[in-house]
Amino acid sequence: MAKAIKQIERKQSNVEEERAEDIQAILKQIADNREAIQDSLIILKELHQSGVLDMLKGFLRTKEKIGSIAIEQINQPGMHNIIKNGMSGVELLSSIDSDQLKQLLGGLTQGVQKASESTQKKEQIGMWGLLKSMKDPNVNASLNTMIHFLNGMGEGLNNKQAH
Repeated sequence: MAKAIKQIERKQSNVEEERAEDIQAILKQIADNREAIQDSLIILKELHQSGVLDMLKGFLRTKEKIGSIAIEQINQPGMHNIIKNGMSGVELLSSIDSDQLKQLLGGLTQGVQKASESTQKKEQIGMWGLLKSMKDPNVNASLNTMIHFLNGMGEGLNNKQAH
């Protein structure tokens, strides 16, 4: 028959063994993630050399002062208008079809190039030249676009006034 267990030996690990195991686990993680750690060190080195880390340290040391200055600046009356205008600008950009905007901006770029060329040549156009240029299909397309733009803008302005 089996003997009864009267004494239980508890294995207590000492602090040194636990630390050694922790260090081994950390070394294993370092080995497993060697490339990521090397890339992180390269990034940290570049940030240090460019002075960004020093700026971040300074920012973190004075975060309360910087936060209070930022709050003071945001509470300026002009800042409220800037924020509202920024939000209106974002709303405007989100409401414009990107293909239409791309086409208009492309035309604007070419128009600026042509205008720059004409100012360098110092060309002057008279009344007869103006009338003649209206027969040009490119000029006609621009005038047509501008007239429709002004028409739509007027409708928008009149709708705002009615509300």
